[in-house]
Amino acid sequence: MSSPCFFQKKGLPYVIKEFFSRVKQSHNFKRLKLISEKMDQENNDNPLPFPPNTIWDVEGGKEAGVYTWFKEINEELDNGWVISDNTKMLMLGGYSYLGLNKRPEISQAAIDAIRKFGTGMSGSRFLAGTTELHSQLERKIAKLHNKEAAIVYTSGYLTNISTIACLLRKNDYIICDKVNHASMIDGGKYSNAKLIRYPHNDLNRLKNILADIPNSSRKLVIIDAIFSMSGEPADVPNIIALCKKYNAYLMVDECHSMYVLGKSGGGITEYFNIQPDDIDIVMATLSKSIPAAGGYIASSEKIINYLRHESRGFIYSIALSTAMAATALKGLEVFEAERKTLVSKLNSNTEIFKETLCALGAPIGNSVTSIVPILVGDPIKAAVAAKTCHEHGLYIHAVFPPVVPAGKAILRASITAGHKKEDLIMAAKTIGHIVAKLEHMEMPQLSGYNL
Repeated sequence: MSSPCFFQKKGLPYVIKEFFSRVKQSHNFKRLKLISEKMDQENNDNPLPFPPNTIWDVEGGKEAGVYTWFKEINEELDNGWVISDNTKMLMLGGYSYLGLNKRPEISQAAIDAIRKFGTGMSGSRFLAGTTELHSQLERKIAKLHNKEAAIVYTSGYLTNISTIACLLRKNDYIICDKVNHASMIDGGKYSNAKLIRYPHNDLNRLKNILADIPNSSRKLVIIDAIFSMSGEPADVPNIIALCKKYNAYLMVDECHSMYVLGKSGGGITEYFNIQPDDIDIVMATLSKSIPAAGGYIASSEKIINYLRHESRGFIYSIALSTAMAATALKGLEVFEAERKTLVSKLNSNTEIFKETLCALGAPIGNSVTSIVPILVGDPIKAAVAAKTCHEHGLYIHAVFPPVVPAGKAILRASITAGHKKEDLIMAAKTIGHIVAKLEHMEMPQLSGYNL
């Protein structure tokens, strides 16, 4: 079989068939077959669990009393307070950055829309689900971002996966920071294009990746403007420069930067003084600073028209409800009228919270937004800290690997313009004291938190 003429005369299919025919006759193959059959029998005796085990030890966390997720909220009060389990708690785990939820004029807009259009939608936007409110909302968003057009989806997650998945073809490339939001990574996985993830903020690696991609392929770089766990910004100006140099398109997720970053909430473009046209595709949400629901893309008319006819999550999903479209419209109006005041209050509140934590020696990272990560390190300690905070009336959660790197679990606080400074000082002092005492507290044994 080592002779070249064997391949030439018989052909490769014959060679493969002959090879496996001879292997099947060997003692080794029979032995492997017996081992395989034994393993199959063992699996039949002890079948794999379905569904598989969760990444985190959920049941162990519940038994240990440190499971804090899905905690019901009975009512939202003023100034960042809520009622949960009939207990008044200060909300530090939400995303209402500008504190606009429950603003009377915004709530009234939703009520008026329900009276005019009803509570439900009769189809997708592609068919019977486009109303004048949707069109008005998309025009306002496009104008706000200095783009030609916009398209609104029913959620931020759906916006990213549906947009990224459909923009490129088989021989194209998506280049993604490894700590981008899950929706961006999932969109890349669903795409027919090849997904390449580079180490967090490693622009040298990004440069090498872009340089190696052939000019015959389209290239799309996707990044978070603000990384949602750390509150740190991406190096957008230098990423823009690389995209221009290597003829790549750039999509930026502004879910945690638009409406809050920059002196007037203009987002990453205002923060870095970037021209809007330097970013090809802007993604943002209507469910954080704007107290509605949904996500959107702002871009050129050509790209938006393409998404209207190719984006499966847009075509095959029910339209955003008119109540939420009206809420978003009114929320954007309030933002435009009060943006500098709201952002100034948000920044002031965030600063007093950070200063109080730092005075107590609590490590808080390098966030430039109202996302404040309190570094704990060990995930079990973070779980205990979160539970202890709940017992002290603070609604805050821990974040574990793989959402954050191994050994870098955090408590993640989100500050809003609606908080009162005296409440934030109280909360920061409480958190600081709890974190300081973790070294002397007994920890439960939870295997799943050790990832």
